[in-house]
Amino acid sequence: MPRFYFHTDDGQALRDEDGAELPSVGDARREAARVLGEMLKEQPDAFWADGGLTLTVTDARGLALFTLDVSATVAPAAGPPSRF
Repeated sequence: MPRFYFHTDDGQALRDEDGAELPSVGDARREAARVLGEMLKEQPDAFWADGGLTLTVTDARGLALFTLDVSATVAPAAGPPSRF
């Protein structure tokens, strides 16, 4: 079974050294969406403070298979940005 690695960057890069064995790239895509959702759910204030979040999935050779980027734009009508 192939191993996939889920590396994150929210202004600070964090490499996944363990990875996860999953049956296919499709399963890795679903897992990436789940992982990203959990990160946003667990630390929403950190996301807003950092301004973005990237999750890159690689294979065992280190080849990037796909990247999920989440960013936010606060409109001027929302007022000055607040720090969390």
